[in-house]
Amino acid sequence: MTSKEKDWVIKVQMIQLQSENMDDDYYYQTYYHRLERKQAEEELLGGRNKQEPPKLVTPFIQKVETYDSGEGLGQKRVGGLRHGMRSQHVCLSSSGLFLQLLEVEEMQRKMSLAPEEQQQAVGLQVLRACINRAFIPREAEDEFLQVLCVRKGKKLTARLLPHLAKEQAEKILLTITHHLPFLMKKDALDESLPLLYGPLNEMVGRTTFSKLIEVLQEMTRPLPESAELPLTMALKNQFGISLLYSLLSHGEKLLSSDTPLEPHSGDFEKWTDTVFLVARELSQVPKTSLVEPLFLPSNLLSLFCRYLDKQTIHHLEAKME
Repeated sequence: MTSKEKDWVIKVQMIQLQSENMDDDYYYQTYYHRLERKQAEEELLGGRNKQEPPKLVTPFIQKVETYDSGEGLGQKRVGGLRHGMRSQHVCLSSSGLFLQLLEVEEMQRKMSLAPEEQQQAVGLQVLRACINRAFIPREAEDEFLQVLCVRKGKKLTARLLPHLAKEQAEKILLTITHHLPFLMKKDALDESLPLLYGPLNEMVGRTTFSKLIEVLQEMTRPLPESAELPLTMALKNQFGISLLYSLLSHGEKLLSSDTPLEPHSGDFEKWTDTVFLVARELSQVPKTSLVEPLFLPSNLLSLFCRYLDKQTIHHLEAKME
């Protein structure tokens, strides 16, 4: 790791330590609670003058103390967030983005003087401005992928997704799907990709039919360096198969509803081709290699019934049991 990468890891972990929640870091909280009790006992016995409780000074604490000093606390807190929107060094990298995310979340928990809706609106503006600079440019994609290669990066991305605008979240979904074989390979030991499933599943449920087709196309394109399709690899990975089933399930919901689909040219043909391809790969993958998804949508068989014969459907049903 470079010194810059080490500095980022330290900063992220330091900020997460500063919390009042025992679940965040039990050992940190227990250690400082013991110090506080010992200090209080010494003060009661007259062994020392009253002092401020001990604490670990993190980058977040330093900012909060700056905001809390002087008058106009609410204005300074919100002003500090607005300043963050203009700060170039915060928005130029993924580390800045995640630090900003942690700080906004912590501020939303601890700051009560500024109106809650105003805090949330400003915080979202900060995050969305940062995501545009940090992850949306094509040249930032490699850095984002490195973040997704570690468990903490996946957890932070999962926390980030619900805050994003629809277009931003869709770009992240496309990036994850485009690089799914790489991410599944890197996740072989850690198996933390399922952390992303919940927020991605929520996001999939809000996508249009055309965007859904675009994402599915990423899972069915051939790879130059592999004989297997990303789709085939996904069927053997819990996160991959869960994401695939989520996409297919949402497509079936859209086709079954009265909501106008407004498809692009060729979307229905691509959708039909994808369904047949998934059915073929499901039939060919040995049941022992087919992993159990995090969630099995109830409408998948209804989807296959639209296009396949009864014998194939019974075969697929037995495979997915």
